[in-house]
Amino acid sequence: MEQETEAASSPAPSFPTVNRKTEPSQSGDQREKSQTLRRRRTSKQLQIQHKQKRSLTKGMNIRSKNHREVEKLQLTSPHNVEVEKSDKKSFKYREGELSKQTTKEKPRPSTMAGQVSKSSAQRLSRDLTCSICLDLFKQPVFLPCDHTFCQACIAGYWAGPRGQVQGGSGSCPQCRKVFPGQSYRPNRIVANIVESYCQGLEESGGLLGDVGVPERSSAPAPAPRCGRHREELKLYCEEDQELVCLVCGLSQEHRNHTMVCVQEAQQRYRASLNSSMDSLKGELNTALQCERETEEEVKKLKEHTADLKQRIEAQFSDLHQFLYQEEKLLQVKLKTVERMELIRLDEHKALLCVEVCRLQRALNEIEDNLRVQDPFTLLRNIKTLLQRPTPKFEKPTLTAPSLCEGRFAGPLQYRVWKSLKGSIYPVPAAITLNSSTANPWLSLTSSLTCVRYQTFNHSVQDNPHRFNAALSLLGSQGFTHGRHYWEIEVYSSTVWTVGVARESVSRKGVIKALPANGFWTLSLSYGIQYMACTSPPTVLSLEEPLARIGVYLDYKRGLVSFYNAESMTHLYTFRETFTETLYPYFNLGFLDKVHENEPLKVFLPKI
Repeated sequence: MEQETEAASSPAPSFPTVNRKTEPSQSGDQREKSQTLRRRRTSKQLQIQHKQKRSLTKGMNIRSKNHREVEKLQLTSPHNVEVEKSDKKSFKYREGELSKQTTKEKPRPSTMAGQVSKSSAQRLSRDLTCSICLDLFKQPVFLPCDHTFCQACIAGYWAGPRGQVQGGSGSCPQCRKVFPGQSYRPNRIVANIVESYCQGLEESGGLLGDVGVPERSSAPAPAPRCGRHREELKLYCEEDQELVCLVCGLSQEHRNHTMVCVQEAQQRYRASLNSSMDSLKGELNTALQCERETEEEVKKLKEHTADLKQRIEAQFSDLHQFLYQEEKLLQVKLKTVERMELIRLDEHKALLCVEVCRLQRALNEIEDNLRVQDPFTLLRNIKTLLQRPTPKFEKPTLTAPSLCEGRFAGPLQYRVWKSLKGSIYPVPAAITLNSSTANPWLSLTSSLTCVRYQTFNHSVQDNPHRFNAALSLLGSQGFTHGRHYWEIEVYSSTVWTVGVARESVSRKGVIKALPANGFWTLSLSYGIQYMACTSPPTVLSLEEPLARIGVYLDYKRGLVSFYNAESMTHLYTFRETFTETLYPYFNLGFLDKVHENEPLKVFLPKI
């Protein structure tokens, strides 16, 4: 029966039919010669047939080596897999002629979906899976040890370090058996089963994997392998920041490089990314806080503008008819300043929005990478993430709005005093100088309205209120509420400081006239530079030198404003919360830096 099957697996040889027709009568020698020739031909044809049968028998013996594996696959097949067999053929030799009879081949089932359960299909798919690539066999071949692999997989395995054996021998990656030479034979039986399996799944109307999905589909993804050595990527090179296999780690390319295992590298870089994420969160919070502060400044600016507008209207209420044009002019100026300040604040806010978006994008990118549980995916992207500079938020400098109340809410009625005389508030204060606070090197007039430096020291009694180092003194009038305005003539003096001081300021030793020390002043240094005494000093750019300075104090609102008293041009405004009595302050320099100087005089305008 086995020989009959072997003979049926290949086409039967064709032999010439023995001529059985009656030949013409020939001579005895010719007839005998012809019969001898026929017998030789028949004998030769029988020898050829015998050789072909022996060849078929040998091939069948080779195929029988896979019967154990085929039987296992057939037991778990989703349909009754039929190993293709050629049509059964029987050869009969009749009177020197070979006749062939062929039986019809049984038709193969057209589909195999729905004939077995899903678990059976899964077991079959698992049995049809290559143990190297973990996929269905592609061009399966079997080794002398009867194990089957994909042709490309076993070739790649033998090309790698694990599959190489001394002497050019090959080894099986499954049983580790070594055999001479790296040879294999095609496993057509398994190839047919895989083809039938895939065809059945496709004919069932689903995708490959909808029916009989291998169990490995729900298992963790296999570890990626080195494209060069087909080894698992188990190491991470710190210098090159890439995944490598054990062979690459020992190669010349990565010699003297720092190698760590994948899990350790994942933990390290996750910690680094977590740190970067925390830093970005802090930067983002800072940016959001600055954005909120800017929005608050915009709100305050608008409220301040509205308040100033009301005050302007209130001060001009009694003079509205005469001062209509002046009022509108000031309102236009106010609106222009407001628009400029709003534009500046909007630009500042836009910069903050850009920073917030940039930090948010960077934070989202890191969070997305941290959500990835697969360490290999994270480590593939870590080089790009780490090379990218970590965004740092640099807080833009926000200059306080330059909307000065002094320009709009100062003594507006007094500014138009020359054109209109009437009810003016505040009335210019009649300021006098307090001699008990004056430095001994200062000389006051009898009217106590003018002070100058003298080259000799007055023999005056020292007291806690007297300045002993700075050439300073205070006014006699103190203010605890209300609005007040006065003017000081500086003439051509090159060194002076004027303004307002708290009652509790230090009077002894070197004095720094700064708001932190209780002074709100304007000064001229040796005829070179006008400045508001802030920390650091605020330099004033003036078109013309000052001859008379106006000082405006609004105690309730905490304002100290300075004007060019001749043109009523606003110079500078301090903002503070006052809690003590305030006095006019005057200074002509220091004893160690004194030279000839002009006097300072309180100007008393007459209305």
